[in-house]
Amino acid sequence: MAKPILPPATIGIIGGGQLGRMMAMAAKTMGYQVLVLDPQPNSPAGQVADDQIIASYDDQAALAVLAQRSAVLTYEFENVDQAALEAVTDKKLLPQGTRLLKVTADRLLEKKFVANLGLPVTKFAAVDRIEQLDLAVQTVGLPAILKTRAGGYDGHGQWDIPDEAALAELIAHWQEPQIPLILEKKLSFEKEVSMMVTQDGQGQIRTWPLAENQHHDHILQSTFVKANGQARLNKKAA
Repeated sequence: MAKPILPPATIGIIGGGQLGRMMAMAAKTMGYQVLVLDPQPNSPAGQVADDQIIASYDDQAALAVLAQRSAVLTYEFENVDQAALEAVTDKKLLPQGTRLLKVTADRLLEKKFVANLGLPVTKFAAVDRIEQLDLAVQTVGLPAILKTRAGGYDGHGQWDIPDEAALAELIAHWQEPQIPLILEKKLSFEKEVSMMVTQDGQGQIRTWPLAENQHHDHILQSTFVKANGQARLNKKAA
């Protein structure tokens, strides 16, 4: 059973974006020190942290310095180099490990993981090269969304395919590099909700209130912490 890590211990955060910034701000109010690693100088998280290491996410030497200066490590998003992280850290420093990092960094692995849990997912198909898109559409159907398997956020790396005409145009004008893709059936749904779940070193699990997310053109526009139907959905999600 891991001992609690108490203030003023240093929390090392890999990634200096807005999620890291919010995490750092919360940690600072609790009395922790925060060290951020991000390639962008004066990153959003670095602005509110005690210090920032300016280095790429696959820089093992920089990650080793981060690990040496921190009591515990975490990462703010999934676009972190798993191999580099495993090379310089142990389970004690990175209690959440890297298994889920590998899964969430690849949309195809993510879909398969959820499906293997017996949970419902939209139809999907791997597209290793654009020439396979026609065949994938036959499996998934239209309308659909073509996405990069890795990376991509705020609408980047996503292409809407509402009908056959759009499909033909996308293939004819495709100029992206040969990268692994995934085709997902587009669904009509009532709303998107999300819930944060955490587990501490003593095995205690805590859930945060359900949030309702609203997107426009695949970009998150707003999140409402008190989602409609909150009580019913909170109980079901937890």
